[in-house]
Amino acid sequence: MPFRLWRTRRAAARTRNQAFTLVELLVVVVLLGILSIAAVPAINASQSMRSRGATQQMLRDLTFARQRAQATGITSWVRFDPVSSAYSVLSESGAGAGRGSALTITDPATAAPMAVRLNVAEFSGVTFQVSGLNGNEVGFDRYGRGLLIDTSVMTANATITLSGGPSVNITARTGLVLANFP
Repeated sequence: MPFRLWRTRRAAARTRNQAFTLVELLVVVVLLGILSIAAVPAINASQSMRSRGATQQMLRDLTFARQRAQATGITSWVRFDPVSSAYSVLSESGAGAGRGSALTITDPATAAPMAVRLNVAEFSGVTFQVSGLNGNEVGFDRYGRGLLIDTSVMTANATITLSGGPSVNITARTGLVLANFP
């Protein structure tokens, strides 16, 4: 047999043997299944971390609004929009100016308006519901007390519950803001 013909047959045999066997394919499918099962808790943990981060952000912003009202004597407001998963921190234009004059506060850390939108970017998948506030707004007076939309002092606690279980509570009469993590 000539050398050239033998080499060609050998090359042809090698190409035919390069397919995957059924056992090899099953091993790959099983390994992919195991890896996907291991990834599910990591995805859930990621969602939990986003909810926790959003809760901490909301806690900081509500505490800032309360402390700003106490420091300046000018009422601060936080407007919640659960439909858009957003909230903004506002301040009246002067002492006794009224809620209608409230404008969005500039965040001292970022120099951007204090308007936070959840369910996007780093807070993707995080939404919230508000209970205990009429009009989905809370104000803080110069004493740090929580105010309802009609500017009366809150007589019942308010709760903002975020997806995943964490919540932010505003205590009646004192306006103290606390977070609860499951």
